[in-house]
Amino acid sequence: METKIYDPIPTLLRFHESGSPIRVVIGPVGSGKTTAATWEVCYYLPKFMFDQYGIKKTRWVIIRNTYSELTDTTQRTIFEWFDWGKHLKQREIYLLKHPEGFEVELLFRSCDRPEDVKKFKSLEITGYWIDESSEVKDQIKLMLKNRIGRFPRKCPVRFGIETTNPPDTESSTYRDFFQSPLDGHEGFQQPPRENEANLRDRYYDDLIQDYAHNPDWISRYVLGKWGVTVQGKPVYNNFKTVLHVARQSLIYSGGMLYTGWDNSGNCPACVIIQVPTAGLIQILAEYHTERMGIVDFGEMVVSDRNRRWPNAEYVEWGDPAGFAKFSRTGGGLTSNSELLQEVGVILKPSDQNWEARRESVETQLGKLLGGEPAMVIDPSCTRLINGFLGGYSYPEQGTTGIYGLKPIKNKYSHIHESLQYVCVMLNRNVRIEKRSKLKHGAGIQNWNRRTESKQDYREVYVGY
Repeated sequence: METKIYDPIPTLLRFHESGSPIRVVIGPVGSGKTTAATWEVCYYLPKFMFDQYGIKKTRWVIIRNTYSELTDTTQRTIFEWFDWGKHLKQREIYLLKHPEGFEVELLFRSCDRPEDVKKFKSLEITGYWIDESSEVKDQIKLMLKNRIGRFPRKCPVRFGIETTNPPDTESSTYRDFFQSPLDGHEGFQQPPRENEANLRDRYYDDLIQDYAHNPDWISRYVLGKWGVTVQGKPVYNNFKTVLHVARQSLIYSGGMLYTGWDNSGNCPACVIIQVPTAGLIQILAEYHTERMGIVDFGEMVVSDRNRRWPNAEYVEWGDPAGFAKFSRTGGGLTSNSELLQEVGVILKPSDQNWEARRESVETQLGKLLGGEPAMVIDPSCTRLINGFLGGYSYPEQGTTGIYGLKPIKNKYSHIHESLQYVCVMLNRNVRIEKRSKLKHGAGIQNWNRRTESKQDYREVYVGY
């Protein structure tokens, strides 16, 4: 057996020394996190259980999103470090019998399909390792947590290891390991170039040069900053964080505000935009929810915007599907747009054509006004920004490199559709010209006055 020396770098050494049962390592490409997890599940943890509890055999499941990624990367790293094991290829099992007297059984599994969660329902394992865990669905992670600590019987401990490039700050990884760590969870984030001494010369410098056209890729994969896992092909090509995200909070300049609403489903969303000068769109705020009734959501938005911009007037567009009638509890017909009227939101239907909506945003991203971008986003709009970075994407059809014609319906799609509903109308040079100083306040008491004064507004096509 060839002697191989593993000398962990500082962040990975702290990872190995941690007593937390559930751990994650976040780092850029080439940072050594896959090697660290390999040693953790193939040697350090099994040896700990042998020395501490006299347990001679442990069983671990090792997971990657797709089978090709599992075999080409994760599995290959294990075989390079522990090449003396026995590979039962048909069952995708790898057996290691360590000279110290303990055995390790590794089960290799992929999980790129929703039904794959069934693979893990009957597992009896000591622990798991999920490689590139930001690509794996949360329900699979929860299922695995129910299956660890079940081998051997009456196992005294359980372990879960995750490794990944930095996901977005809305992810469960960020929430559960860094923002508000769950009991027994601990996260380790590697600084950039920490593992540079173990890589070929100019490894990171060459990546920076190769991806000079994509600073967001460099930010995540080279600098190790929080980013977004792209599940398909990003919808927008012109977005760049350095251009389109303001470095500081945007300031309301007074005057009319424009809103877009995704008001047709169970996950409503809203964006608020100002147009301080002709051709410039500034996105001041976003509102979204995982599941909330349209009335409660509307009340939340109206209350917050009245607090932040108490004297503002609004022009509001929504999903045309949100104007469809449905039976109301207690009798009669209503629509989501009518329900929003009850809390002081007067919606106009936007364009139903998705291509026109998408193009309105893409065009705005590509515009420059005096050398400056024509769309600027407040840094607080994290879901919108993460959607631009790739969360809002076209699904790939298998591994064919062919992508669907419509984006994936996910948490990013609702807020981006809200943006489209307002941008497509602004890009048609629609502006609402005010004839009176009618104020848009919150609450039902203001609705009647606004209803009576609809004639105080007219549309003029003069450009925004």
